[in-house]
Amino acid sequence: MFPYRRFLFPREDYPENWDELRKVVYRRDEWQCKKCGARNIQLHAHHQTPLSMGGSNDMSNLITLCKNCHIDDHPHMWWGRWKENNPQTALALRIIALAIAISLLIISGFSWWKVIVLIIVLRPLF
Repeated sequence: MFPYRRFLFPREDYPENWDELRKVVYRRDEWQCKKCGARNIQLHAHHQTPLSMGGSNDMSNLITLCKNCHIDDHPHMWWGRWKENNPQTALALRIIALAIAISLLIISGFSWWKVIVLIIVLRPLF
C-alpha cells in the first residue's frame, strides 16, 4: 500500500505498525503466496476473516497472498489488475472521465463542494 493513501484515507481498523506486521507475515509464509505458491511477485497480507466481519490483525488471521490471488478474493480490486493489463485503454478512459467531469462542473456552475464530490467519485480511477 502506498504511504500517501494511508495518510489521506486512514483506516482505524489497521494498527500503526501495519507495514511491519505484514512483513512479519511474509517472512512467516516464506515470501510465497499461500494460495497459488507464487514467488517473486507483489505480495499482500490478507485477512482470512475480514475485519468487517469481526476478524482481527492477529498473526493467526493473516495470510500471504500474491496480488492476483488477493484480487480474486476481493472483486472490488479488479480495476488495478485491468489497468495493468490495458494501460492505454485505461489512460483513455481516465482522460474521458476527467473531461466529462470538468464539462459537468463548467455547465452546472463551479463550486468547491462539487469539486470535492468529483474527486471522491473519480479517485478510484487514478
